[in-house]
Amino acid sequence: MRVRLDRYESANRSMVTRTTILFVLGGVGAVVAALGLFLGLAMIAMPDKDEEDGLWARRGGIFLSVFLGVVPATVSALFIGYGARQRSRFRRLGELAAVARQGGGALTTHDVARGLGTTPQLAERLIVDAAMRGLIEHGAPAEGPSPPHVIVPAAGAGAALTPTVARSGPRPIATASAVVGPGAVLGETYRIEAPLGRGGMGEVFAARHLRTGRRYAVKVVLGGARADEAAFRRFEREATAASALGHPGIVQVHDFNVTSSGVFYLVMDLLEGETLEARLERGPLAWPDAQRLALELCSALASAHDHGLIHRDIKPSNVFLARSSGSAERSVLVDFGLVKALDDSASHVTGTGAVLGTPMYMSPEQARGEPLDVRSDLYSLAAVLFEAVTGSPPFLDRTLAAVYARLLKEPAPRASQVTDRRVPRDLDAFLARALAKDRAERYPDARAMGEAIAAIVEDGPATERMASG
Repeated sequence: MRVRLDRYESANRSMVTRTTILFVLGGVGAVVAALGLFLGLAMIAMPDKDEEDGLWARRGGIFLSVFLGVVPATVSALFIGYGARQRSRFRRLGELAAVARQGGGALTTHDVARGLGTTPQLAERLIVDAAMRGLIEHGAPAEGPSPPHVIVPAAGAGAALTPTVARSGPRPIATASAVVGPGAVLGETYRIEAPLGRGGMGEVFAARHLRTGRRYAVKVVLGGARADEAAFRRFEREATAASALGHPGIVQVHDFNVTSSGVFYLVMDLLEGETLEARLERGPLAWPDAQRLALELCSALASAHDHGLIHRDIKPSNVFLARSSGSAERSVLVDFGLVKALDDSASHVTGTGAVLGTPMYMSPEQARGEPLDVRSDLYSLAAVLFEAVTGSPPFLDRTLAAVYARLLKEPAPRASQVTDRRVPRDLDAFLARALAKDRAERYPDARAMGEAIAAIVEDGPATERMASG
């Protein structure tokens, strides 16, 4: 499914205007109904000084009660009820659009039902409704012949890998672990030793250089439906971009290549330590630690932005807390798989309509598929800092659709109201600006944001929220 969130927002604004008019008319009708019922009941209850006058008063009271009371009340209830149903319906359609957009072109009714936390029957009705309104459409295949794609058969470690070329359109590629494992040699140079982890685009292994004996981390492309030509282009962009930066807060890339069997890989520093995501599983950070981390990441982002690159996927799992003997722990930004040149104004939405990024940390403009600039990275960094201090991201809900809805509509909560830990007094004001919906209200660049973070001190008055029972 291809998502047209721009159409949803336009239709939603029109719906809000219409329902607001209905609510106003319903309110006016309710006032008229209350007045009519009051006058009608008063006339009915009038004392019978004259039998004939009393009869006409009661009849007039009944008339007023019905035509100026019951009828306007009924119409008002219909107006208000219809308006409320429309708003609820469009809210669900917006959540559906968000789920479909995040999932790309491989969504089924059951996928949508899981994303919305509803039944397959309701999900199917929502999909039909959205399609009829033009909010979601099934993307047609691109015109012209499909480019060839390499299909790598499964093989054991060290086995010969013979590529097979397919020309019938995009096909899945075997998973990295199916063709790369302990003992395998990439580019006749790097021997794979052990798996280290897996991400959204790549799988990482520990490897050793055959001639120097030095150990590295080697990232190879994961297989599956998303491992297409666009994924390979993002992979190569990550390698060339990260290798050119040379900043201690950005993982260093030493080599990249593609094997004859079609396995793309890049060679990075092998870092000792853990991700920020793993650290936060043990609880939030104290402000001095969170401040140091944020300042180091601001410095790394400033370097990337100076080179005309934005990261687009800053999140705790992409922040590595590296430790080495004799040196203090340092924050390293990893996974430049979504990195993009600043002068590339095209949307970051894929051809299937899927959003690249992580919704709990992405900026509102990124969720809407708009062209991005450095302020989108700064928003994501602020969301990471929010979680580092409070233990949860600014917008957290039980479904992806609900996260999108809150991200696009609600202001970020105050950190001092989310956590029962002490936070600096100025932190709330800083986060309110850094997480502003309008990017024009945020800090203009990473250096300005770093200066604002450095100015937040803990030894002054602090706010504290007592944990509620």
